[in-house]
Amino acid sequence: MKIKDALMQASYKISKKWKDTPLLDAQVILQKIMGMTKEMLIASYNCDIHENILESFNMMVEKRVSGYPVAYITGEKEFFGRSFYVNENTLIPRRDTETIIETVLEESEKLIKETDLLSIKILDLCTGSGCIAIILKSELGEKADVEASDISSETENIFYKNCENILGKKLLFHKSDLFNSITNRYHIIVSNPPYLKNIYVDEMVSNNWPEPEISLRGGNDGLDYIREIIEASVKHLEKGGLLCMEADPDQMDIIRELLIKNNFEYISIKKDLAQKERVIGGYYPGNFN
Repeated sequence: MKIKDALMQASYKISKKWKDTPLLDAQVILQKIMGMTKEMLIASYNCDIHENILESFNMMVEKRVSGYPVAYITGEKEFFGRSFYVNENTLIPRRDTETIIETVLEESEKLIKETDLLSIKILDLCTGSGCIAIILKSELGEKADVEASDISSETENIFYKNCENILGKKLLFHKSDLFNSITNRYHIIVSNPPYLKNIYVDEMVSNNWPEPEISLRGGNDGLDYIREIIEASVKHLEKGGLLCMEADPDQMDIIRELLIKNNFEYISIKKDLAQKERVIGGYYPGNFN
């Protein structure tokens, strides 16, 4: 069988259950098995596929048909131009999250330019795979001292693996339930916390959604973690520091009121690529002398 024929058969199988990107799913899976880039795979379309490779490919395709995400099948997800290792212990990075990275990069450069700081301190709260923290450090370099935190020991291992693979070194990681084990102050705190309503997560769990429930469930209104982060962050922000969070578009009005209630100023909301309000942030003016 030719590689092209194997891909067409796999694409057809996947499309019967998942119609969005069946051919791309099949290509990514086969690229991983064969250790090829997309360009190399396409150039090999008319080559015969080895029987052992075809067997492994068909097994992985069946996993995809069953609902298993491609990123968990291959163990990696490309995000912001980098390849991140992922498994069932962490969320798969999504395009929506690029908005919060772009926002923090812009605000970081502005803060450095407008102050005498040689570098700023950034904390990525609820880091998961580490995609936010690692990309911020990669882009800002010596301009930023970036730290990360998460409650999960499994996440800690994934975070360190991605640090080594992408940065070639480890960033400081705090194993912490939000701010409970953190004493430092930061110029910017960024977070993509669990923010889905319980009713939605219950439905996802009943349908065997493979991503970790702890990274999704945000309480009855989805705002349990966001409320706690806003209230606690004021003790961990430097004077004039920025708190920036990803959330559901329907939550933005409530979050704005929570920020105002906790004395945050210059509150702004950014839209994602789908033009949905995805990121909200505000500056805290308080002095901690």
